[in-house]
Amino acid sequence: MADTLRAWYRDDSEDNLEELHQADPPQMLTAEEVLRVTGVKYRKVENCNDEAEQKRLSEGFVLADFLDISREAMGDKYEDFVKFSHVEHIHEDSEVRLVLKGGGYFEVRDYDDRWIRLHLREGDLIHLPAGIFHRLALDSKKHIKFYRLYSEVAEWRAFYRPEAESHPARDKFLSTRPNTTIVASP
Repeated sequence: MADTLRAWYRDDSEDNLEELHQADPPQMLTAEEVLRVTGVKYRKVENCNDEAEQKRLSEGFVLADFLDISREAMGDKYEDFVKFSHVEHIHEDSEVRLVLKGGGYFEVRDYDDRWIRLHLREGDLIHLPAGIFHRLALDSKKHIKFYRLYSEVAEWRAFYRPEAESHPARDKFLSTRPNTTIVASP
């Protein structure tokens, strides 16, 4: 299937998070460009709500679960969870997120510390490397359901700025930056 990732560099506004927040002028990115500048892998999963497909995807991971972020699913905890989800953080573990329903903006920082906004919808799967700063904002539907896969640790723990800057997972992430040095011709 063709690259269907919707991704762009984000503006600096923190108002109305459900809006697009594209840089001016817009700087759109392909899945290949996102991979190159962040290490985040993307693919489309056609049968994302099929249990057999989810089981196949979970092979080799230590933990798989579901997270449904909506008023109906979370009740009184919804508002706090939405605010908490938008605080930038890293994890020691790489993580995989498959959108099963709804949509949202998964934001990741590139190697130059600029925000990239990924508009994820049903069937979109991303694989984030350990140590990448990221956060989540819901889109106008105010609902997203993820299938979450964890590859190395069975405990999800977030590390926040500024303490996360010196975390070994962050150092390792930054060491994976591709060599982008341009060598001048003689």
